[in-house]
Amino acid sequence: MKRLLPTYETLFSWIQQQTGIHITPVNQPPVELALKVQASGSRLSEAEYIVRLIRGNINSQPFIDAITTHESFFLRHKKNMTAAIEHVIQPLLKKGVRPRVLSAPCAQGEEPYSFAMLLQEHGISPAQVEITGVDIAESSIQQAKQGRYRKYALRQAPNHFIQTHFSQQSNSYSIYPKIRNSVMFIQMNLLSQADSLLTPGYHLIFSHNMLIYFDQPTCNKMIRIFSRLLDNNGLLFVDAVETSEVSTLMKKAQVRDACAFQKGIASHSQQPQNQSTKTPSLRNNPASVSTTTVTHSSPEVKRDSAEQAYQGKRFDEAIRLYDQLVDQHPAWACWAHAGKARVLVDSGDDLEALEEAERALSGCQNTNSLYLPNKDRADAHAIIALVLNKKGIKAGQKEHLEQVQRLNPNHPVLQLIRQDKQE
Repeated sequence: MKRLLPTYETLFSWIQQQTGIHITPVNQPPVELALKVQASGSRLSEAEYIVRLIRGNINSQPFIDAITTHESFFLRHKKNMTAAIEHVIQPLLKKGVRPRVLSAPCAQGEEPYSFAMLLQEHGISPAQVEITGVDIAESSIQQAKQGRYRKYALRQAPNHFIQTHFSQQSNSYSIYPKIRNSVMFIQMNLLSQADSLLTPGYHLIFSHNMLIYFDQPTCNKMIRIFSRLLDNNGLLFVDAVETSEVSTLMKKAQVRDACAFQKGIASHSQQPQNQSTKTPSLRNNPASVSTTTVTHSSPEVKRDSAEQAYQGKRFDEAIRLYDQLVDQHPAWACWAHAGKARVLVDSGDDLEALEEAERALSGCQNTNSLYLPNKDRADAHAIIALVLNKKGIKAGQKEHLEQVQRLNPNHPVLQLIRQDKQE
């Protein structure tokens, strides 16, 4: 009798059980790419690799590292971190209490190191604060412990900040030992290991851009874990696009200009409201823009500046402006991720471009306050299809090419891939 091989659905179910990540048609391509690379490296067929992975006959960590997001940058959530220092760290130190801080997930260490650096900028020695970074990816933790980064990770950091906290060697930047030694890193699965490996009583937990990858039951489980880890007066800081996930199980904290929550059930007035009024104006509808008062800090100005920088091939400037849109104007995050994907694919950073395109489409599906015009949606699908075509992954291309055809029948990627197939 012929043995039945596992399907992609079996693999996706295993991924959710192991990591909490909910695989959808939007974020499926990076998983397919990781499967292809890991199976090839193990000299196995993809089907046999899945069998061994699920049975535990092969080390799963390289695959998990490959499907999780590692990209971040320094000072990404500066507003939340500054608010945390002023509202939590400084008052605790005045009382003689050593604050405890958790960054979960910490990616490659950019967030906890940024926090240690900001402490120093506020006149606080990082040694006075317990700072721990955790992440499911072993490769990310190893990179974090080294404390060495490319200039790309410093794209939002001003020159004086870089000169104060980093030493430059050729094309890399290394964190000075005082900061590097102030942060402890642990590789762990938060969903299954946090209660056993972490001691409750954290005064601050930073968890940015993780909950958006979970379905609601997994998200609720993670929030309850964070609640158990928090001190009774502790605060959980999340990204602006994740507030709706948290607000049903925790109480919004009164911290100005920050997305912070504390233990306790939210009151009815704190429940998330329909945010359709936050939807950005359509680019192809000038009337909707003309009725809006535009300031230098408005998303419209940043949008236009980012597009001009991209068209002028000033890619570093464009990336910086797109990142600012994501952090400062969450309603524009989907559009900014799509724009960033265009910059990255033109720069030859295919995998990063694929991840940004996936974020654009995923965020558009999951959050009512985000809007992505058809042209940009087509670009995001086209970038995913293009990267998969380059990597030789044919199975995942069809669905994305169909979306491109539906949204923009004249998209140049359609002709490009047709020519590639003919050759």
